[in-house]
Amino acid sequence: MDGLNLDVKQGELFGLLGPNGAGKTTTVRMLCTLIEPTSGTATVAGYDLVREAAKVRREIGVVSEGVMLYRELTIEENLRFLGRLYNLPSGEAEKRIAHLLEMFRFEDKAKRMVKALSSGWTKKALICAALLHNPKILFLDEVTSGLDPQSAAALQDFTRSLCREGVTVIWTTHYMTEPEKICDRVGIVFAGRLIQVGSPGDLKRKVSELSVMEVETPGLSTQQLEKIKSIEDVCNISYNDPVLRITCLHDHALAENVTRTLLSEGARIRSINTKGPTLEEAFIKLTGGEEEIDRFLEKARTE
Repeated sequence: MDGLNLDVKQGELFGLLGPNGAGKTTTVRMLCTLIEPTSGTATVAGYDLVREAAKVRREIGVVSEGVMLYRELTIEENLRFLGRLYNLPSGEAEKRIAHLLEMFRFEDKAKRMVKALSSGWTKKALICAALLHNPKILFLDEVTSGLDPQSAAALQDFTRSLCREGVTVIWTTHYMTEPEKICDRVGIVFAGRLIQVGSPGDLKRKVSELSVMEVETPGLSTQQLEKIKSIEDVCNISYNDPVLRITCLHDHALAENVTRTLLSEGARIRSINTKGPTLEEAFIKLTGGEEEIDRFLEKARTE
């Protein structure tokens, strides 16, 4: 990471958003004491990250790549073992385990060995383990990867409820729609740098010069799409038949130009709507555009 400065408040759901390889997991692993920072200082839950690492670990829960359960133990056995490591009284640990297993609907799987679980159920088991000791801070690193849509949505709702109870959550993701739905603030990470920090609304307002048009026009050909892309002020287009989505820097006369071009090319137009930018479009603008992102991702693949 390159000079990352970050302050996350108690009870906040803070998102770290960036493409794979941007530095999100490295940041989380440093804050969780899994790797030692080469420079700088940080406090987590009020404790110095380097000098008081053991105290930090008692206050946090982590779901991240490389954090695993014992595959030859059942889910219940893993949780009981962790309860002893956290010095939880046996009665309190059993109540907590029962509550978590019920919450994540593990009733008929609690006695299965971890190695017999699917990736989605393994992810849920890791979340149970991370929550067992009632951590003050919860790190969820790409936590919805591998989850079905219903489980992902339920986890998002559950995470929001944790924050209402005062738990701080750091949520990393490369899915652009997630932070927009659930996060209080978002930090955009790109190429090892923290580019911008703000609420999803603030970040979208930073690129308020962007305008978005959605045109319902079925059956467009590649040639017709190229004609639209060549219109002045058009920044980007995407087409998921029948919806043509156009991002532009200035929207004056653009609807008229797009309509004229489509009609001249023989396209059918059902509707035209204008919208503000999404968080994904704000991300692309704030990080220097799609070409810069492509160059960064290509470099990450070859290193």
